[in-house]
Amino acid sequence: MARPRKFDEDTVIEAARNQFWHHGYEGTSMAQLCEATGVGSQSLYGAFGSKRDLFVRTLGDYCGNQLTGLTQSEEAASDSWAWLMAAVTFEDDGRIGLTRDGCYLSDSAAALSRLDDKVHDASRRTFTEILGVFATALTRAKSQGVVRPDVNVEEAALSLLVAMQGVEFLRKSGLDDGQFEKAKSSTIDGLSRAFTIHAEN
Repeated sequence: MARPRKFDEDTVIEAARNQFWHHGYEGTSMAQLCEATGVGSQSLYGAFGSKRDLFVRTLGDYCGNQLTGLTQSEEAASDSWAWLMAAVTFEDDGRIGLTRDGCYLSDSAAALSRLDDKVHDASRRTFTEILGVFATALTRAKSQGVVRPDVNVEEAALSLLVAMQGVEFLRKSGLDDGQFEKAKSSTIDGLSRAFTIHAEN
């Protein structure tokens, strides 16, 4: 009979994710993971498999939690365009906020998507689902009389995703806080001019 685990799996996954997030996959050793999680190497290997397996698990959990939070916050929003602008600048209240380490999904995709099918699939699936959430919010914003009737929802959702990833890149690029805030304001202004009715008046 297998011994019961003496650690909380969710706590270990979060600690491992934070280690990978801050130092990168290649920059994180099993010794560092053991120290960060407080779990011995044999127990980590027994519970999660290899370092790569643990990384993929942390990414899967992150993506699932981020998507759930994003969807729930969109559904609860009364002003869909305002919610979209908050989401594009990572200020929605459904996800882990953006830090100077960037977005865990974006960092993982950039580092390993071309080398690991599981990372590639998780990245593609998550970004596709984010597009779906954005398209839903854009449709709501149209019905609320904010987004222009002629706007193609699918194309606009892609533009929002590109803008969001640009914001993510700037956050981890070393831009100071003042410049970063100006960049977010400029992004919101540009998107509003491109897609909303009020910008025409």
